[in-house]
Amino acid sequence: MRKFGFFCIGALLLLVSVVWVEGFSQDKKGTGGFGGFGGGGGLQTGVNLLTRADVKKELEVTDEQLEKLPAEVMIAISKVLSDKQFKRFKQVDLQKQGNNAFKAAAVQKQLNVNEEQKKSIATILEDSAKETTELFKGGGKGGFGKGNTEKVEGIRKEAKEKIYNVLTKEQRKGWREMIGEEFKFEQTGFGGFGGFGTKKGTDKKAPPKDK
Repeated sequence: MRKFGFFCIGALLLLVSVVWVEGFSQDKKGTGGFGGFGGGGGLQTGVNLLTRADVKKELEVTDEQLEKLPAEVMIAISKVLSDKQFKRFKQVDLQKQGNNAFKAAAVQKQLNVNEEQKKSIATILEDSAKETTELFKGGGKGGFGKGNTEKVEGIRKEAKEKIYNVLTKEQRKGWREMIGEEFKFEQTGFGGFGGFGTKKGTDKKAPPKDK
């Protein structure tokens, strides 16, 4: 059971942590998707393997089956961690998801996001994704160099501010409670772009204070 617990933790980190740039992967819209986890190296796990197109085809795995995995893995993790650990884990997970967390059904439900707000948020995320994709197409020289990375971060921050403007004061307060204190992700690879927790002091990534 202990080994299974560690496996579940690794699996969830791969499955529910959204790609560092909103919409940059080719995931299904509105589902959180599983299309961005086909990388090599030591990150491959049994669950991650199921997200590969060739393996999905071989096993005839449906998208509906894959969509059930995050919730099932989350349940398994809740049985391994203490209540305090699990609460903090969910906060860190939301921070890592970045702006994409706002399109998750569970988040929208907890914040009481109405239909008009959902449409506005979806439009903001789609526009952000298109802008990012265009950056790395024909005119995106430099790949993931510092220049383009800063531009992507700027796109992300702009989208975040627009989403906050869509939310009400009470919803923004609820969001701050959901993400908790900021967790400083180590800047490795493509990581570190999702964090926007609330930390005491001067925190440029924290949600703007309501007047």
